[in-house]
Amino acid sequence: MAVEEWIINLLKIVFVIVAGHIAITRIVPLLNDFLLSFVKNKKSVDSFTSLIDIFVIVLVATKIVEFALNIQNKIIGYVSILGPGLQVLTSVFEYLKWILLALILVIAFKNTKN
Repeated sequence: MAVEEWIINLLKIVFVIVAGHIAITRIVPLLNDFLLSFVKNKKSVDSFTSLIDIFVIVLVATKIVEFALNIQNKIIGYVSILGPGLQVLTSVFEYLKWILLALILVIAFKNTKN
């Protein structure tokens, strides 16, 4: 049973990494192109998509730590030291999402006014 749990958690980690890779290499560039069709300021769109890249990386790292801790291995257990840092980053994103939402609304209002 322990080997089966280990393999399942390892597969979860692999699939999270693959999903994060797809999000960063396929979905975020599509979002970047979509936003550039509405917003003329390329630098702000690039900054926004860079923040989304960082958000995806933090989410992937959080899930990797969570699944690695489920393996119940003493050596892999040291991954838990990354937990507090990742929690700080995810708590920053809680505030950042409201700021980004307000900025998106301002940009949308500004573009519809023209």
